[in-house]
Amino acid sequence: MDEKIFTRNHIRLPKKMIKTNNLKQQENRKRFALVLVIFIIAFTFAYFIVQSIKPIMEEQCKNMAKSIATKISNNEATEVMKKYKYEDLIEVTKDSEGNIKMIGTNVITVNEIISDIPIHIQEELEKSENNNFSIRLGSFFGTNLLAGLGPNVKFKMEIAR
Repeated sequence: MDEKIFTRNHIRLPKKMIKTNNLKQQENRKRFALVLVIFIIAFTFAYFIVQSIKPIMEEQCKNMAKSIATKISNNEATEVMKKYKYEDLIEVTKDSEGNIKMIGTNVITVNEIISDIPIHIQEELEKSENNNFSIRLGSFFGTNLLAGLGPNVKFKMEIAR
């Protein structure tokens, strides 16, 4: 009973073809691994650079925001106060002889001022949406070696709402 139920011819490739194909695969794997390692190093380097610059950027943004807010507050307070005179703010009560009996504050006018100033400040802040600022290279990299050298690195600051 040496009957064969199923037989087929096997394809036999020459050994040279198998080796060259394997070498190409190895080269492709090496290239892929090299590219992958380069990307990992690049992204890691970029991550650490961003992390080291982040505190400097946050501090500069805070300083710039305070500066803008202070300028706008002062300008708007001055503009609102230009509408009023001293006599509008203070009530002087005199007796029949003309002597000053009492000095009081005109609460209605003061309340108008108190409510007008923040509204004007908010309107101006909304108008000044985004601002640019620049940092010298020495400050940017946190080293005194580059202080005052090179161009400014420019950034755009957006006011969050």
